[in-house]
Amino acid sequence: MKIKMKFALFLGCTIPLKYPHLESAFREVSRIMDIELEEMKGASCCPEPVSLQSINVDAWMTLGARNLAIAEKMGMDVLTICSGCYETLKTVKVLLGRDKKQFNKVNSILKNIGYEYKGTSNVFHFVELFSRKEMLSQLEEKVVKPLDDLNIAAHYGCHLIRPSEIMEFDDPERPETMDSILNVLGARTVAFASKLECCGYCARLNEDIGYDLVKQKVVELVDLQSPVDAMVAVCPACVSQYDRKERILSRKLDKNLDIPILYLPELMAIALGVSTEKLDLNKRSVKPTKLIAKLKI
Repeated sequence: MKIKMKFALFLGCTIPLKYPHLESAFREVSRIMDIELEEMKGASCCPEPVSLQSINVDAWMTLGARNLAIAEKMGMDVLTICSGCYETLKTVKVLLGRDKKQFNKVNSILKNIGYEYKGTSNVFHFVELFSRKEMLSQLEEKVVKPLDDLNIAAHYGCHLIRPSEIMEFDDPERPETMDSILNVLGARTVAFASKLECCGYCARLNEDIGYDLVKQKVVELVDLQSPVDAMVAVCPACVSQYDRKERILSRKLDKNLDIPILYLPELMAIALGVSTEKLDLNKRSVKPTKLIAKLKI
């Protein structure tokens, strides 16, 4: 059965400001999948789930609730394309639903700027949406360029599936949602020991930690017996962290680290027939030249 859906699209800060080609890829997938997206006019930063939450929980919750209140006024659920935004907005919704005192406190602040949070809109990450059984079937029907010859490493990251008692849509120890989407596209997903490790993006106070985490995963993938054609992530922070640091580490280690880092909707768009030229896949440090050649497109 064909599914038609409409969502309030929460873009966040990073993708529209730094990586508009990732947004473009997602919009192409949504168009082909007949998903209608409405802009959330007046939306702010989610806000970012690590630093502000650590400094002032009330401000973090209030800003998140304000964004959700915008979707509520639209009468729609929220669809996010960034894992950090997803964690913030879904966590705010869950925690305010559990804590009436905090719920009232947040609304007492929002009232001063003409907003009210009710808790009526749900929050979805696009992976949560597309990994549903009915959506996987619809996606499979629309594949025109199967990714049959590709070996893909799925990077889940920290914010998509954890904390599990908040996210509640995948197994935090053995996640399958990204893999299920990639498999429907025809790609082979590879098993590797560091699959669930953090990308290190948030370890900016000690850059060496970030480099070590990137090195651990990328070197492992390069050394696998079966060549990996790309690593795929679903958060712009993860995409940029691996892409930038892989090139630097390649020089530091004098090792050929050449695994391109793609945003999952980019691969989805390719499988759905969108041209690589339109997707502008070369907008990254590690160019996916070999991957494009292997696809013969």
